Amino acid sequence: MKTDSLQLNDEKIIAIENFLAALNRLNELGILNNRKDFTSQLGEWLIAEMYGATLADSGKQKDWDMLLVDGKKIQVKTHSKAKTTNRKNTDFNYTEDAQIDIFIIVVFNDNYKIKNIYEIPFKEAFKLINNDKKYKVINWNKIPLEYNVSLEEKIGENKLLKSFLEVSSE
Repeated sequence: MKTDSLQLNDEKIIAIENFLAALNRLNELGILNNRKDFTSQLGEWLIAEMYGATLADSGKQKDWDMLLVDGKKIQVKTHSKAKTTNRKNTDFNYTEDAQIDIFIIVVFNDNYKIKNIYEIPFKEAFKLINNDKKYKVINWNKIPLEYNVSLEEKIGENKLLKSFLEVSSE
């Protein structure tokens, strides 16, 4: 029994070392820029790759996360949904004068495969706010279909981005 416990500890050590090495490599490759909020950084990087946008130099600048070539500013909110998580909304704490043109919501499953991406014109996002709650949120089931991003169109043949798609078991 003690041997099993030691073997399990060795496996845990190896898994942690592999995880930390992967974080370091993702940082070196420019996918992550710090050790905080892995999910948000991954979503921002994914959208920057999909849209050909340039990530902001600082994660702390006001309102927006990236710039498109045409100068439009994008704000990205990212979620990773475990099967046990019931939350299906995104906080929306912005004023109408915020320097944002497009509000994007990325929803990953618990394996970081894309479930949904919503691309909402910023001014339209205010029409989607649920005012019944204590906090301002956008409920995903209230987002019109026209704001659902077609992943096949957006990703195309990009092998790297395709790795975020769930493989169909049909």
